[in-house]
Amino acid sequence: MSKYKALNIVFIIFALTLPFSIYDRTDDVAAIELSNSTVGYYQSTTCKISLLEFYSYNFDNRDIKIYINNNDYADLKCFGKITGVDKVNETFFVSIGTNTSLNFILQSIFWTFLLLLIPKSGVGKTKAIKFLYLLPVLFSLQVFSESRFYSRTNIHHNIELSTSNLYLVSTILFFFVLLFFIYEILNSRIKNIINYFPFIFLLIGTYTGMNLNFYLLVGSIFGVLSFYKYKELKIYDIVFFVFSIFWILNASENDYFFDTDKLRGFTSSSYSTSTQIFWSIVIYLLIKGAIFIAKESKNYFRIDKFLKNLLISSSLVVFFGIVGSNSALFNFLNFYFFGQNKRGMKTTESIAGNTWRGFSSSAESIGEFYGLVIFTTLYCLITKRIAINNRIILLLIPSLYGLLRSNNFAAFLSLIIASVFLIGLRTNFFKSNKKKIIIFLFVLLVVSSYIYGVTSDYKYISTELIYEATLHQKFYFDPDPYASYLVIEEKMIERDLYTILNDQGNENVASSAYKFLVKSFIPDQFNVPFVPNFVAIISIISLLINRTEMWGIFIAKHSPTLPESLFGVGPLQLNNYLYEHDVRLDVPNYKIDSLFLPHSSLLDMFIFSGIFGLLFLILLITKSYLKGDNNLYFQLATIYLLINYLKSDSILYINAFLLVNLYISCLYFNVKDIKNE
Repeated sequence: MSKYKALNIVFIIFALTLPFSIYDRTDDVAAIELSNSTVGYYQSTTCKISLLEFYSYNFDNRDIKIYINNNDYADLKCFGKITGVDKVNETFFVSIGTNTSLNFILQSIFWTFLLLLIPKSGVGKTKAIKFLYLLPVLFSLQVFSESRFYSRTNIHHNIELSTSNLYLVSTILFFFVLLFFIYEILNSRIKNIINYFPFIFLLIGTYTGMNLNFYLLVGSIFGVLSFYKYKELKIYDIVFFVFSIFWILNASENDYFFDTDKLRGFTSSSYSTSTQIFWSIVIYLLIKGAIFIAKESKNYFRIDKFLKNLLISSSLVVFFGIVGSNSALFNFLNFYFFGQNKRGMKTTESIAGNTWRGFSSSAESIGEFYGLVIFTTLYCLITKRIAINNRIILLLIPSLYGLLRSNNFAAFLSLIIASVFLIGLRTNFFKSNKKKIIIFLFVLLVVSSYIYGVTSDYKYISTELIYEATLHQKFYFDPDPYASYLVIEEKMIERDLYTILNDQGNENVASSAYKFLVKSFIPDQFNVPFVPNFVAIISIISLLINRTEMWGIFIAKHSPTLPESLFGVGPLQLNNYLYEHDVRLDVPNYKIDSLFLPHSSLLDMFIFSGIFGLLFLILLITKSYLKGDNNLYFQLATIYLLINYLKSDSILYINAFLLVNLYISCLYFNVKDIKNE
């Protein structure tokens, strides 16, 4: 890194931390040491004491436990200052004003200037500025369509259509200015972006107080550039357009509100026609943008530089995760400057004794990223493109530590499988015969399933998924939930699903997904002699990968109509899934309102795009693999990601979503490492 770039980063950080340091030096209100006796003092001096002033007096205060909350609804004058202090149990919760409108400006400045660190590619620009004028209007649409969300987080929120509404006017104008600057900065750096992609796991880019992510803006610009430059429609463009028409026409208003939780910035908070329009267009442009980057970078990808940035990014993710776990101040600053959609962990101790997500919102997703870093390192070492040195070893240690702490067994196992295939292919064990690899994988799956089947009760394992789903349906209603549970448990001893479904009106409260699977499993329904029932196969797989409970909850919750089963409900629309169909959950009361996701990106895609969408996606991925002499790295790395995404919700996180889209696109366009040319 040049001295100019280093000084640039220091200046930006200094400029952006300044608002958290400003306070009125003329008054007699000063920060004091926080204790039980001084809580009242801070409650009576709100918007007077800055965060850094407060922390300077409490930096060495080891007698108390502090957690810093962001108060996005605070007024501008309270930005960066303490707006309240409360004590809950043994923890002091210090509230800091972070006005949503000002957050939007400051974070945009910081992240936009960071884009300058990407080297210019030195090639011609793609000019499409006139086509970008509609993007500010598009993103302003979200302010209207998700007004319920923004009215809770922004004190200035006002959707009145009037020139006197300065909030709305300034929002549209700032979107225009911001998109223009992003376009000007990245247009000369398009070819190099692919090599710096790993940093999206460090700079997550979710705006504080907003349901918007910085990469949605960036991706939309590239999506527009793609249209302007190539002026052609592919089959996936037409398919997405047809699906979008259905999603928009099928959308209906409801009163459910999703506060977005850890998915903030990359999910819809409400389900309506306007949100359907916004998210359909934005996701389409985002995907087009990822495809555009892969296509434009076809001859500029450098695996050595990509690996270097993977190692640096993963090391910094671990570093800031540890620092944030040990410091309340850095925990807050991580959240603000890196745009986390969920605060990093407050402690280095594992959750439930086994997982630690650290900096990330999801232990599973970040574990998959660490595994990818390790695999990429191994790939480069085996192919002798780089030599083992102290720098690589030093940077690899954090990824090994992160993977261990995330406790992601699937990532670890798939890493081993991908590595074995890599070694086998490089040693000509498979003699470059893809058919042998496919046959080997199939035999491995069959043998594993058979071994598991013969050592278990087939009647048990084939119905265990349905059994789990039955437990979560509100069958045999009783004021005492445990009483209804006992009835279901007794009924399930016989595994007579048909009787359970039709007993005491249970069919009226069952989800449509549950009814379909039960009826599909019943004899003489979708059954072929000597061929295992597909429900039984799914049940066995769920047991093998430890997803029976979560997939059972999904089956109990998901109740789509027939058209929704075929085409889905639209991109990032979890509103209906989460709240439309009520289920019974055997969890403590404080977990009742927790975010119960399907725990499978395949099931997430089924919610969004239905059966037809899934089939089209599978065909597209298959075509990418069969197209030409693909880069071995992208072949194996994509398989690694897809295997892990099968049992995780990683596709719901924008960095993981963009990563798998980029890898599939690189396969499709046969992106090579320029060092081999």
